Amino acid sequence: ALRERTRRELRALVHRLGITAVVVTHEQEDAFDLGDRIALLRQGRLEQLGTADELYATPATAFVAAFIGRASEVPATILSDREARVESFTWPIRWGGPGAPVSGAPGRLLARPEGLRLAEAAASRLAGVVTGRRFTGAVAYFSVETSTRLSFEIAGSPGAAREGDTVGIESEGAGLHLFPAAG
Repeated sequence: ALRERTRRELRALVHRLGITAVVVTHEQEDAFDLGDRIALLRQGRLEQLGTADELYATPATAFVAAFIGRASEVPATILSDREARVESFTWPIRWGGPGAPVSGAPGRLLARPEGLRLAEAAASRLAGVVTGRRFTGAVAYFSVETSTRLSFEIAGSPGAAREGDTVGIESEGAGLHLFPAAG
């Protein structure tokens, strides 16, 4: 609570004085709360510059997608700049790679927990077993593992599933970012 209050006071002070401030931090929450624009660096090189919303919703690289927020990383097959195949299921994605995607090539899917949804297990859905649940209040984070050992973290209502349940995994259509496998 003290850290949050200090961030609010610092932001209010900077705005009240009308000054530009550069804050260097390794804490995402600090950067998101304090920064109008965020420069994400990796080994001294700029990966992406933008607002917190831009970095989260449209990461420029796989590193940014994995570093900002939470994301499950699983192998996928690139179908187009809007679709990927995870196991035998086609999911809508946002292409994040450089250049045009190569259909049939291997990719890295980075899925935000809110980009997936728990559903009833069915042949038309990727299935997995809930291996863990982390309660955070209005939302719970479920760890789900498929029979081929793909692991996903999925946000849902706290009562959506219990540990040991077999569930279906569906795409919400947003929060799924695909990059080339090597990128």
